[in-house]
Amino acid sequence: MSGAAPSPDGDGRRRPTLAFRIVVATVSVALLAALATAGVAYQLVRQVALQQSRDTLRSTTLLVADAPARDRAELVRNLDQARARGIRIVLLHADGTTTPAGGAGVPRSAVDQVQASGSLSARVRQNGKQVLVEGTRLTTGDTVIATQDFSLVQSSTTRLLGRFAIALAFGVAVAIGVGVVVARFVARPLRRAASSARLLASGRRGLAASAGSAQDAAPAVAEIRDMENALAALDLALATSEGRQHEFLLSISHEIRTPLTAIRGYADALADGLVDAAALPTIGRTLVAETTRLEAFTRDLLELARLEADDFRIRPETIDPVELAREATAAWRARAAALDVTLLLVAPAPVASITTDPMRVRQLLDGLLENALRASPPGSTVTIHTDAAERPEWARIVVEDEGPGLTEADTAEVFDRNVLADRYRSTRTVGTGLGLSIASRLVRRLGGTLRAGLRPGGAVDARGPSTTGAAFTVELPAVPPQGLEP
Repeated sequence: MSGAAPSPDGDGRRRPTLAFRIVVATVSVALLAALATAGVAYQLVRQVALQQSRDTLRSTTLLVADAPARDRAELVRNLDQARARGIRIVLLHADGTTTPAGGAGVPRSAVDQVQASGSLSARVRQNGKQVLVEGTRLTTGDTVIATQDFSLVQSSTTRLLGRFAIALAFGVAVAIGVGVVVARFVARPLRRAASSARLLASGRRGLAASAGSAQDAAPAVAEIRDMENALAALDLALATSEGRQHEFLLSISHEIRTPLTAIRGYADALADGLVDAAALPTIGRTLVAETTRLEAFTRDLLELARLEADDFRIRPETIDPVELAREATAAWRARAAALDVTLLLVAPAPVASITTDPMRVRQLLDGLLENALRASPPGSTVTIHTDAAERPEWARIVVEDEGPGLTEADTAEVFDRNVLADRYRSTRTVGTGLGLSIASRLVRRLGGTLRAGLRPGGAVDARGPSTTGAAFTVELPAVPPQGLEP
């Protein structure tokens, strides 16, 4: 009986399993029902057997009473000698004689009662045992009395009780079989659910699909199905949450390198004595800004560690898009110079202030600038354009490079994680494959748009990248989208 035996608990003691309890409950209910039925049936059978015996005795006395007077004595002798069903019969004549002689052991008290009342139907005691007596007085003055040992009635009832015991044993055996089947039917999905819960606790995910292929052929009851659906929903929720946390950690790990790169570039320049004294205040402010960004990234990681957020938190404030682009240009200038790339900011006219998260916009620009510098050959230029977008009260920032550019297929998949990195890993310098994916996600969180294309004046060659570079256009709304904290 697999699964029905008690199983060891965590403290070493054996605890009864659900299957075992179901079998015990089923057998107990069947046993109690059978015992109750047997008790009631025994009483009914006992009463019926007693009544049948009395009816047989009465029929015997009536048979003698209805016989002609001259034939009664012979009939009584024949019936007494036959002793069918253990019945003794005696005919008491009016003159005091009996047929058969000696009175066939009929109790004297019974004879007196019949003669006194004219009839008798009772159970009397004779020689220490009980006897059923049926008697009637005839019109001729004779008296007919039939007796039967009560133990014969009890023996027939006992035989019937034995048959009940056999039926009871068979019912218990059937109950055990039914209990095992029911226990397996109920316990199997519960064991599967418990196994899934343990696997979820151990870190396994994606169990819903594998569990669906292992469903029992018989449909589960509604409550068990609800529990399995709840576990599947929990599995999906955990996988989604952990996936977002994993992506968040990847994003932070990727983006945290940007301020570190700027700090390292200026630190190397300072260590080599390549910085003029007049530029020290500017470099100092840049280093302060980059360390502030590092602090913000650290705060994000702490928030994730406290499970307060599994995505980027947005803290909108009013900013000047041109000033923010200028800060990004200053932060990346040392890196660009080390690569022999000119970093140019083009801001032909002031741009109206917008309300957004400056840290996330910088993170967005840093990702685009890092991608542009990686793609730019020595001696080329990376340009940042700022102007008003075509939509009223929106700001636009465009990052252009003079690298190998993008094909039509690249433009369609440029923001998919790892696609371009895997595609060009053997032909050009590529990054981790996360930068543009993170940039696209950041823009969506800020309520803006990001699109990729050719640098103005370029043309796309369907057989390969363009030769005039790529352009990434960011457009941000003047006010934060609904749902972002002001």
